[in-house]
Amino acid sequence: MSLVAEIQKVHDFLYKEIGNTKILLPLMLTILDKYKEKKKLRNTNPINDLRNELQRLDRRMMEQTLQKIRREHPNPNPLLERLINDSLNAISPDRLPDAKIERAKQRILRADSFLRGLEKEEDFIGILFETLAAHSGVFDKKEGRFFTPKNIILISVEIVGSLFEKNSVEPSELSVCDPCCGSARYLVHWANRLKREYGLSDEEIQQIYSNKLFGIDISSDVASWATWNMIFHGDGAANIENADSLNWYGILIYWNLIQELLEELPEKINELKRRYQQRDILEILDQIEKISSQIDQLKGKYEIDLESEEIKILFIMLDKLIDLHHRLNLSWSTLDELSRRRDFKSIAEIVKLNWSKAHPEIKNGFDLVITNPPFGRGSQDLMVTDPHILCQYKLATELWLGDMSKEITEKLLEKQFGMDIADFYRQCLRELGISETKEEYEIKFKDLPSNLLKALATKYGVVTRGKTKNQIVEELQSKLDREFLIDGELSLNLNSLPNSFIKKLASKVLYEKEGGKSKVDEFLYKKIKEKLGREWVTIEDVYDYDKKLVIKDSITGDKHTIYYDEKGNPKLFKDALPKQVVFLEEFLRFVKEGGYVSTVVDTGVLSNSEDEYVRRFLYRNSRIHAIVEFPHKAFKAAGAGVKTAVILYQKMKNPPEDYEIFGSLPQHLGYILNKQDTPPDPDHNDLGKVLCDWRNYIGLGKMCEACREEDADLEECCDWYKKEYCPVWREKIEKADL
Repeated sequence: MSLVAEIQKVHDFLYKEIGNTKILLPLMLTILDKYKEKKKLRNTNPINDLRNELQRLDRRMMEQTLQKIRREHPNPNPLLERLINDSLNAISPDRLPDAKIERAKQRILRADSFLRGLEKEEDFIGILFETLAAHSGVFDKKEGRFFTPKNIILISVEIVGSLFEKNSVEPSELSVCDPCCGSARYLVHWANRLKREYGLSDEEIQQIYSNKLFGIDISSDVASWATWNMIFHGDGAANIENADSLNWYGILIYWNLIQELLEELPEKINELKRRYQQRDILEILDQIEKISSQIDQLKGKYEIDLESEEIKILFIMLDKLIDLHHRLNLSWSTLDELSRRRDFKSIAEIVKLNWSKAHPEIKNGFDLVITNPPFGRGSQDLMVTDPHILCQYKLATELWLGDMSKEITEKLLEKQFGMDIADFYRQCLRELGISETKEEYEIKFKDLPSNLLKALATKYGVVTRGKTKNQIVEELQSKLDREFLIDGELSLNLNSLPNSFIKKLASKVLYEKEGGKSKVDEFLYKKIKEKLGREWVTIEDVYDYDKKLVIKDSITGDKHTIYYDEKGNPKLFKDALPKQVVFLEEFLRFVKEGGYVSTVVDTGVLSNSEDEYVRRFLYRNSRIHAIVEFPHKAFKAAGAGVKTAVILYQKMKNPPEDYEIFGSLPQHLGYILNKQDTPPDPDHNDLGKVLCDWRNYIGLGKMCEACREEDADLEECCDWYKKEYCPVWREKIEKADL
């Protein structure tokens, strides 16, 4: 029986027999902590020793274990503190009688496969959490958040790990972040690979967990479990945060409000000091007053550096003010507005203030982001629609020329060329040598100006005197049995044609129809590109604006501009984007120049015509190294039917224009796709072949010694051809037979 099935049985027992599955959290924290102790003692049979100690398990043992964990982390991550408190509440006498604790304990002791899983499965906690969370609604499928099958995590880890191996990178120096970390399974499997491939000791692995692995999740429940998973495997609890990974700049987006607050601050501080006489409040106000003097230079400033001391001080000061406002309700409208608009800490605060204090090297960005963000499209839950989030992304505030609508194009042309749009079109048509009608222009008789319509009628002997335009058109259509002009049928004097006709003619000549939308053709594309010197359009190229905020990071070199209208609202080209698309840009902020991103996407992003702007963005800002596309139902057990792929790309300011991309299409993933719970099927697994092909592609050679000879016959030497699975993958990586 699989570990997942055994955990499911334990869960069902607690639900049916005890009526409370919450006991499983403190129970498992106690079991895991005791098992960790046995392993540290290097006992020959830690599971038997654990089983013997668990015979004495009761409420007191669980309480003592939880308090011990608290003592071992005197300055705990708030997520860990919450986990401990929730566990203590779950086993309080008024909620859980001793008899039920005894019954739960006896059921655990009978679950031999469950306990053996601690020893055999390196990601026991991740599997445990995801099995339980599947019944709790922690992950909302409507929001595109799905658990990642183990084998998809493994192939992602192995592909990028092999690349670092090829580049001879010291593994203990690599900083890795999962911005959508769930229970931290990607991070755990990454550390497992380092231990397996480089023979790292437990102490070295603990250092990696503490100093090199970082995770963020938007769900506090999920992030709490990730915290415990990190502790169990080697600490690193302080490196897990509960935040929205799409909100990089956070409260800085409301810069107009911050400017108002800075102007009001001196008077408001004095007013608050007169109103509140408590010593602790006065101390806080003194602190705020003291640090506020260090950020005076931010007043009226609309270009800021995330690495500057004044921005870091601003974050600290706003924290103190908002905390005080929550405590006292200060009757300060500007502060109240800022407070209501802040939910989580921004990613900039977490990276620049929290993590960088202990790990200054990550100011430059991480070496690797490896993750599975929310994916899919269609429902509102899968879209980013908040303008204050969208304005943080170039995919919403810049526009690829090939993706511009006709309306935006005309605004751009008038502003950039300083001409009335009809005059500009007339000039373009003249440059193209338009002098007579062509069938491809699709000019209808009814669209002709009166003088041309009469000339056409005369040409074909249709009397025009005393007839309306509609009557003339109908007679021409009847006589010629068509409604469009053909090649050379009429001469076109562009100077004498009315503006309305010039615009209609230009819409046929200078634009192409794609999916019911008009987009610029090659001539207009080149003309605009030559004028701007680039293929991407900014807000100020097209629209007027009231203010713009330039946010840069002097360490990473990243720079972003946000434009505001007169009401302080961000100006955008796109008012909605799929979350998975926005994440593709966001992950590039997380990594350093030359850093890598490995992420799951739905394959539509890689192939749909309407997503070409996304691919263009990636080509412009990164180099794509590999795409592994999975069959349908790869995420079936998690409730997702969308077709998915893993894409590996590298942040580059000036990526090459032409290069190869490794691609693979495995059909079998080591689990049965047409069953709802996708049970293991290690006898049919193409992922070992994918990894072997990838390693050979990047120059590491085949995984099997017998296949490394240049003249080796793969069908003879490669077990995948004979067995439909790779023994190296099965035994060394997946450990499917344990």
